[in-house]
Amino acid sequence: MIRYSKCLSGAIATFLVFALTSSVLAQGFSVSPAEVEIRDLLPGQETEFNLTIYNKDNREDNFILVTYNPEESQRRQGRADFPDNSWINFAQRVKIEANSSVPVKVKITIPSDTKWANKDWEIWLGVAPGSGDFLTVKLYIRLLVSTGVGISSAPQINRAMRGLAIGLVLAALGIYYLGRRKKKK
Repeated sequence: MIRYSKCLSGAIATFLVFALTSSVLAQGFSVSPAEVEIRDLLPGQETEFNLTIYNKDNREDNFILVTYNPEESQRRQGRADFPDNSWINFAQRVKIEANSSVPVKVKITIPSDTKWANKDWEIWLGVAPGSGDFLTVKLYIRLLVSTGVGISSAPQINRAMRGLAIGLVLAALGIYYLGRRKKKK
């Protein structure tokens, strides 16, 4: 009886190991790059990069992308929690054909406020297949963002240049019409 129960428990354990590992191995996908580091992004600026998801499975799948704030013990030393996940924009669902890949554009925008200058943050981007298998593997991409010391003034310069150009055109037109008026008299 004891020998039978040992054999039965061994068979069940073997079955569970094979069943569980085959589900994990059947998650045929990968993500590249595994880590993205963005340095000296000034508050008020935005940047973007491509994240590529590879579907190595023989069937089409919808992949789900999310942001994840790791615990302090999981973050790199000296990195703080990313302050606002809404600063990161990307497609939250991506349909990928069997045995193919799709680049996903990830855009990061830091608001123009001096309190966001000279910071080092970390956030993870999670990617998982949406097939709803019993065990779903989620791959995480480590996103390291460091802001610069100043604030981007590019948008204000563009507005000032446009205003100056419009003012010059209006002044030139005014002078032209005044000159024509004086000649007619």
